[in-house]
Amino acid sequence: MPGTRERIDAAATTVHRRVTEELGRRETAACAATCRHVVDVIEAEFETLQADGAGIACAPGCTFCCHLRVGVFAHEALALLDHLRASAARDEAAAIEKRILENARAIDGKTAAEHNAARIRCAFLVNGRCSAYEVRPSACARYHSLSRARCEYSFDHPQDIGTPRNSRPALADLQAFGAAVDSATEAALKEAGLSTAKSELHQLLRIFIEDPSGVDRWRAGETF
Repeated sequence: MPGTRERIDAAATTVHRRVTEELGRRETAACAATCRHVVDVIEAEFETLQADGAGIACAPGCTFCCHLRVGVFAHEALALLDHLRASAARDEAAAIEKRILENARAIDGKTAAEHNAARIRCAFLVNGRCSAYEVRPSACARYHSLSRARCEYSFDHPQDIGTPRNSRPALADLQAFGAAVDSATEAALKEAGLSTAKSELHQLLRIFIEDPSGVDRWRAGETF
């Protein structure tokens, strides 16, 4: 089995190639396909490390991290919106879009620390599960913890944000893997002439929901 460094290099190479090929066409359908590929690459690394005995505590029904601030690329926001409108029942999709707009308003004017302390539930969290799991942003896919208890403490004590008591134990190798995938994505976006900026998930989605020109602005490489 290849070592961690070899797997990181291989993942970065394949992600860079896929993002360049898919998003270079500037089609919104390609956004979801790209995100699925990135999620698959990250999940494969999770499985490899878990098979080697890594004590990753994340499991279905554990949603503490689904109340944290998430920064996403524009194509990741478009993938979420495309998936929502194509896959969810009309009533559910409408309810989630309503929550997106409500969350965006609630976040307006907040610093990142204030946002995290507010513990705002992600609009895509439905009945304790991510309703867009297969196209979730890379920031969500690579986030992990070695202690559910530490995540629960962090959730219950937002006043400790930024202190050692709020720390989350994580695998250095998996963090390096996720960072490399993110860097490869950013490099590919730059080469494709697309924005490499990240924005808060709900606030970026609000732009695409409310502004009919949002997709064309993304295609033109505008930074949101």
